[in-house]
Amino acid sequence: MARLPLSLIGSFFLRVLTWLIPLLLLWYVGRHWMVKPPAWVAEKAMLGFFHYWVTGSEMDGTTQTLLTALQVHSPDGRVGELTPTVNILSYAYGTPLALALLLATRLRGFWWKVPSAIVMLIPFQAASICFTWLMQVAVLAGAETTSQTGFSALQVNLIAAAYQLGFLLLPTLIPVLVWLSLDRSLIAAIMIDGALSAATEERRGQV
Repeated sequence: MARLPLSLIGSFFLRVLTWLIPLLLLWYVGRHWMVKPPAWVAEKAMLGFFHYWVTGSEMDGTTQTLLTALQVHSPDGRVGELTPTVNILSYAYGTPLALALLLATRLRGFWWKVPSAIVMLIPFQAASICFTWLMQVAVLAGAETTSQTGFSALQVNLIAAAYQLGFLLLPTLIPVLVWLSLDRSLIAAIMIDGALSAATEERRGQV
């Protein structure tokens, strides 16, 4: 019995998976370089918006620590400075996903679209990093830091919501949106294929 051909969408996702596996491996091998751009943007953003309590950041592999002047108390009564941390890989895996989507469509101009996709993802990855830091400052340590940061209850709630968005949605949604912004050929092909299939079914119904 003849095998049924794969559908347009099915074959596309098969190509995505074929590309995604080696791209994830390459991304992980080069992870220490891949995290540097969003880490730099995140640090500059925090220094720009919260210069009165942010002093900089430090990198340890793929973990970035925000350095602050916020004072917190340990259980034994000692006073220290709050240093929230984030593992950047938790927010940067969208890069190989976006590249796999682009390469799976066999797009033209990949030589400029691939680096463009990488650059377009950096601000969103940096935003996720910032909101993870802010969640630790405003939510987890809020009882001790509110008087120092000046965050209102509304701002704390917005930070918590932004953290959830940045952790659960942005790392996977933004790569898809970046891909769609750079290459809409698959969507057009699906629409054309759907229109042709509907017309064929209509003709069969009339026979």
